[in-house]
Amino acid sequence: MFRQELQVMDGKRYIVLECQFRREWNVAIESRGTVTQGEAIEIVQYWLKYKGVSQKQLKIVEVPDILRS
Repeated sequence: MFRQELQVMDGKRYIVLECQFRREWNVAIESRGTVTQGEAIEIVQYWLKYKGVSQKQLKIVEVPDILRS
């Protein structure tokens, strides 16, 4: 599913949220374990192209790393 391209790793993790019912946002199954920024963008592009959702229904959200001190 993911392209084999060189990505700059910023050390941050992301999830993709999908809105199905106006105010209810759910985590997209492909990003449940968190993904890199490049992978999140690819997931969004896939959903836009093949699942027919609108761009307003998707969000990429950075997951804070609570383990860093």
